[in-house]
Amino acid sequence: MDIDLIGSIAGLILAHSAYIGSGQDGELMVPYVIFQSDGAREVQNFEAETQQDAVDAAHAAIAKYQGKVDAWAYAQEGLVTLGDGSKQDIYLIKAWAPGLVEPIQLYQMFHPKPFKLTGNIKILNFEDAGFKIDQAEQFHAALDSGITSHKKANEKWESWYE
Repeated sequence: MDIDLIGSIAGLILAHSAYIGSGQDGELMVPYVIFQSDGAREVQNFEAETQQDAVDAAHAAIAKYQGKVDAWAYAQEGLVTLGDGSKQDIYLIKAWAPGLVEPIQLYQMFHPKPFKLTGNIKILNFEDAGFKIDQAEQFHAALDSGITSHKKANEKWESWYE
């Protein structure tokens, strides 16, 4: 499994999602996927009548192309329930490359208007996806590398945090 590839594509899609969100003025982001093959990346957006239809179309595309790409990363907006019962906006990210048992899933909390990132990135299934705990530092470094590779988001990344 290529930890650097998985981490960097997850970081890139997270940075791109934040970049999109920073200019959306509170509007919902369209789910999208970045497919990577032989070093080339293709972004596919999934607009539909409903958010669920867009999510379903994105997952269908992932199923179609998974065996043909080196890696993919998926992003959508969602909500998590906090300990006090309130809801918090998140970017839900999934990323996959050969060697993973299942796509790694992570999320970043944010406030849509005015746009701000909140808290640290949360990884939901590190070991279940197929990573070993001693690979965490390498994965986090690759995630950071993916974030910084998005030049426009990287310029504003720190200023987006509360």
